[in-house]
Formats: sequence, C-alpha cells, structure tokens
Amino acid sequence: MERTAFIPDRVWPRTGQPPLDRAERPQEWADLVDSDASVVTQVDDGQDGGIGRPTSSSSAPGVMARMLEALDVRPGMRVLEIGTGTGYNAAILAELVGPAGMVTTVEVDSAVSRQARTNLEAAAPAVRVVTGDGEQGHPPGAPYDRVIATCSVTRIPPAWLTQVAEGAVMVAPWIPSPDMPGGVLARLTVQDGSASGRFVEHTSFMLLRAHRWDGEAPHDFGADPDEEARANTDPRETVLDEDAGPALALMVPGWRVGMRHPAPGAEHYVWVSATGSASWARLHGDGRVEQGGPRRLWAELVEARQWWVEHGCPGVTDFGVTVDVDGRHRVWLGGPDGPSWTHPGTTAFG
Repeated sequence: MERTAFIPDRVWPRTGQPPLDRAERPQEWADLVDSDASVVTQVDDGQDGGIGRPTSSSSAPGVMARMLEALDVRPGMRVLEIGTGTGYNAAILAELVGPAGMVTTVEVDSAVSRQARTNLEAAAPAVRVVTGDGEQGHPPGAPYDRVIATCSVTRIPPAWLTQVAEGAVMVAPWIPSPDMPGGVLARLTVQDGSASGRFVEHTSFMLLRAHRWDGEAPHDFGADPDEEARANTDPRETVLDEDAGPALALMVPGWRVGMRHPAPGAEHYVWVSATGSASWARLHGDGRVEQGGPRRLWAELVEARQWWVEHGCPGVTDFGVTVDVDGRHRVWLGGPDGPSWTHPGTTAFG
C-alpha cells in the first residue's frame, strides 16, 4: 500500500520553510511523498499566524516499518493506535490484523481526524477512527492486544495499562520530559498491571498534545547565578553529544534543555532547567558554568556522564524501562535488576 493517497495536497518539506503545494510543484511533492522521509502535513495545530511548528505528519516509511516489526502484530488482534495522522499507519495495521482483527485509532485534532476518516473509508473501512485525547485511550474497544503510539509521550498513560490484555505489547516513543536531547522507542510487555521492556532505538517524534510543556519559562531566564564554575572543556557538549545526551536524559531525572542566543550574532549557550524545582544551569562555550536553585544540575550531569563513560558508554538500546502501577518510570541498564534511575512519571512539570 502506497502512502500517496493519504497525503494532503499541501505539505511542509522542512521546518521554517514555506509549504509545498502539489498543484504548483507536482514533481517535488511526489518526490517527497515517495521518499523514505517524514512528511509534515500540519503546522501550528492548523491555526494561522503561527511559527510553523510541525504538529502532524506522516512518519518516514522506514521508521514505520521498524515500529511495526517491534509491535509484532498478528492476524485477529485488537490494536489501539494513538495518533491517527493521515491514517496511513492505521491502514497498514488493518491489513496486518486481517478481517478477524480490529484497529482503533485515536486522533485529538478534529480536522486531522476528519480527513483521516475520509482517507480510510476507501483503503480500510473497518478501522474505527475516534476523535479524542489519546492519553485516555479508548475503553470501548478494550482489551487490546497491541498499543502503538505515533507521537512521543513523557509517560506511559495509566489508561493504556488498564485497557490491554495480559501479555500485550506496547510500542511508544518515550521522552523523559519535554525539551530533551531526543527520545527513545520503547517496546514494553504488560504483565500484572505493569509494563517493562528495552528501548529499540533513539528516535524523535512530536509530543502527544496532552504531554506538551505547560509550565513556566526555563528557570535561568533573567536569573543571576548562585555560583559559577569553569569546565576544562566546552560544557555544552556534555548534554549535546549525540551519544551522551540521550543517555543522560535517561540517567538524570527531572530536567529539560535548550539553546539561547544572548544577542544577535552572539555565540549560543545551553540552558538546563529542572522540572521539579527552581534549579538551573547555563553552559557557555568558553567553559563557564553558572548555576542556581537547590539542585546542582551541572554536578549531577557531570557525575552521570562520568559513570556512563566508566561503564563503557552504553547506547540507548542497552537501557530499558519498567512502568509501575503507581506511574513511576524506572529506567534500568542491562535488565530490570541492573542499575536504575527512577523518573516521576508525571506530566505536571513546574
């Protein structure tokens, strides 16, 4: 099944670039849709006057294939998909479960949901398209044998755990908190009300809308430091390194990160802000480190990176997570009995 029939005539090839209209540039549109790349199909939640932030897309086919392989869908299964998007992934799921199975897909955006329903009427009319908050799942279709999310979540919602059969498999992009150095694709098996499993790969997806950051600005904004230090190397690389950064996101709970330019043309610095206290750090290219608040985030990050190096610089696929019935997310290395780090498992950041 090709995704051409599921992609709207207007798409956005890259963040910040103008839209690409099929009628005006048909070959460019076709080349993008036929490629192994994600295609942004909505920006700014469909509202005018925004900054062009991608808010809905068709995932890269290669990524879709790896997620479906991890999901291990079989004929006759009941599947819950979170994030309908164009409906393309739901149509493929319907092929995999066959006529004896059932696919329920939940989309929070009414306009996106409406278009997906139209797309699926011809390709997979048996798919149940629900307009609603994916965090709540869809109880009428439970119990599900498989759950797949096509958006990142900052926690595995408790509702998903209560709507699956024993032994069900969940595949979801997980990111410990918003504004982190990427996320991980988790493959979890549900047993006795909890879910546990390894990370499949490093990945990046748009956040479930209910899990977007709704707290205040980074704590360092306009704040004077309580103390200053100097690193021997560029401290920004501690969190921006493509290998160390994702590992630190798993090993140090409760923080988010970003970059800021203090003035036009000036060198950027990296800010780190706690999600559970008014703690922060600013990391400068000249080696300066500024900190404030009750936590010493820089010290925590340095200690965690040193531990990571001493243990052979494990990649994200060496880690996994167990989601307990009380909502805690316990990240572990090697196996559930290995070294672990507990994340609060909440979206109430502040």
